[in-house]
Amino acid sequence: MFYLKFILILVIFFNASCSQKIQKTGLSSVKINEIKIEEGITTKSNLIKKYGPPVFDSVFNKNTVYYVSHVTGYKNLSDRKTLNLVVFEITFNDKNIVNKIKKYNKFDSKNVKISKKNSLEKNNTSIQFWKDIINNLRRRNVED
Repeated sequence: MFYLKFILILVIFFNASCSQKIQKTGLSSVKINEIKIEEGITTKSNLIKKYGPPVFDSVFNKNTVYYVSHVTGYKNLSDRKTLNLVVFEITFNDKNIVNKIKKYNKFDSKNVKISKKNSLEKNNTSIQFWKDIINNLRRRNVED
């Protein structure tokens, strides 16, 4: 009987530690798929009354808000994977009426292109000269 309890506890522990954990952030998947917004008609106040405050506002444009639904899943000792991602980017005009709506999903995030880092031109010797001076000032002469 002791061995049966031990094996049962071991199976329960193993089963609980290997099960997938789901984490949801933002609006629920059902609620975000029911969003009905009409450009030129829906106002910001109507949007907030119906769907609540936006998940975040744009840092670059004060007339843009985002509604997000993000569902991730992971198992112990494995990477977190995005199961579902829906993002609504809503832009308002000066009168707080919806001007433009964009909907993104998890497959759109793979099409994001990151720009290359700008480097100094090798022909520009004056900038390279000052860069070398600053780098040399950081070095210390240490004698052993």
